[in-house]
Amino acid sequence: MPRGELTQALRNQGLRLTRSRRAVLEVLAASSEHLKVAEVHRRAREIDPRVGLASVYRTMDLLERLRLVKHVHVEHRHRHYARITGHHGHHLVCNGCGLVVEFSDCRLERLTRTLARRTQFRIEGHCVEFFGTCRKCRTRPGGPPPRSKRKP
Repeated sequence: MPRGELTQALRNQGLRLTRSRRAVLEVLAASSEHLKVAEVHRRAREIDPRVGLASVYRTMDLLERLRLVKHVHVEHRHRHYARITGHHGHHLVCNGCGLVVEFSDCRLERLTRTLARRTQFRIEGHCVEFFGTCRKCRTRPGGPPPRSKRKP
């Protein structure tokens, strides 16, 4: 999503566009990859050295509430975020190195209708994440690198 659209989304909510928020929006607009908050902070400080880590966390939480970014569950210790694009994306997450691969091939419509009918929910969206080991980690001598906390 271009920076102008992100900026306008905040203005439409009546939110101030602080220096920190502007720097975070610029980082997100320039990146198509999944980013840890620490990486957003590092890149935002290249734009404005006064950007604080707490401001980045607050901005990312705000953008998630506005559905402009989504939290990707990669590790328990680090939050990863991805911009929300026109299509919904799902993720393959490597338990070895943390690589995140987004895919959009989703054939859950039938299951969604069945669940909605059975539970009387109005299902508005879904998120799919598969955890496993990427090719690079599988072929690494000695196996995948140890991770402090692996998802089951």
